[in-house]
Amino acid sequence: MDLGEADIVLVRHGETTYNELGLLNGDPAVPVPLTDAGVAQCRALRPQLVAVAWAAFVVSPFQRTAESLAEMVPGAVGVPDRDLGDIALGVFESQPRDSYRAWRRSHGVGDAPEGGESRLYALARYARGLHRLATATARPALVVTHDQPIRYLLNALQGDDPILGPALPVSNATPYPFAAATLADGAERLAAALR
Repeated sequence: MDLGEADIVLVRHGETTYNELGLLNGDPAVPVPLTDAGVAQCRALRPQLVAVAWAAFVVSPFQRTAESLAEMVPGAVGVPDRDLGDIALGVFESQPRDSYRAWRRSHGVGDAPEGGESRLYALARYARGLHRLATATARPALVVTHDQPIRYLLNALQGDDPILGPALPVSNATPYPFAAATLADGAERLAAALR
């Protein structure tokens, strides 16, 4: 689907300093800016995005999504949606990615690290946030978010387990256009996985 034909376009933020270092950030109070490469990734999308007459801009509460939107569409200000934020990591905040992955291998999707949230809890947030985008957000909408909500959605739309399905990590500054009906279907599939 062409970006100009989409009702909602989801895009992951540009590369951050933590991406570059292999660290994790699930606390929006921790400042994690874009790298120069991340700024360049966002600016590379600009010609495609500024050609669309956006009715709404949505970001997560994280610095990297607001910064990315500002580079993608100069002057745009996004409305923060807490449900679309990255997963809260608790004791794994600002730690190497591999340490959290090792913890996940010995814990179920309903388990939460100390001070953080479970993947099931994050899945419920994503289902709410995506449903709201599909049903209550002006269109077309540009939404700058994170890898996990996009990946969970792609898995669900393919009929796979949203959390454990095969969808690969989402590249930085990569747009995913959706019709509202498709996004609503995906949100329902995410919610159904919780039942």
